[in-house]
Amino acid sequence: MLTDADIDFMRNTREEITKKRERLVTLTYADGTVDEYTGEIVDGRPIERTVSSVVTELSSSSSAGAERYMENGIQYEKGDIWLSVAIDFIWDIADKMTHVSHDGKDYTILAADKKGIGKRNRYEILGRLVS
Repeated sequence: MLTDADIDFMRNTREEITKKRERLVTLTYADGTVDEYTGEIVDGRPIERTVSSVVTELSSSSSAGAERYMENGIQYEKGDIWLSVAIDFIWDIADKMTHVSHDGKDYTILAADKKGIGKRNRYEILGRLVS
């Protein structure tokens, strides 16, 4: 059984565990007025923030070479990326993010979910390659 001390230990050591696996990514988000009826940001301007992230590039080498596959109810495509970003880096913009740039490629953000055992410590982000 996990104790509160175990959970605190995992949260505090995450940086050390992921350090050699992280790459810089640039997240784009919109900042502006929120429309009271649609919830969309209007009159917004794009703002970029560069953060460290564990990046997994999904390729056709997974799932027997398929161009598309499903896992845990999520459809992935060849060229998608999966990011794991510390919650402290993006807590204030997580619901405003629209795009991510990595390794000279641009991706549209499809999903950003909070993750962590016991306490939220990161966002897992799915990005689809913009062609």
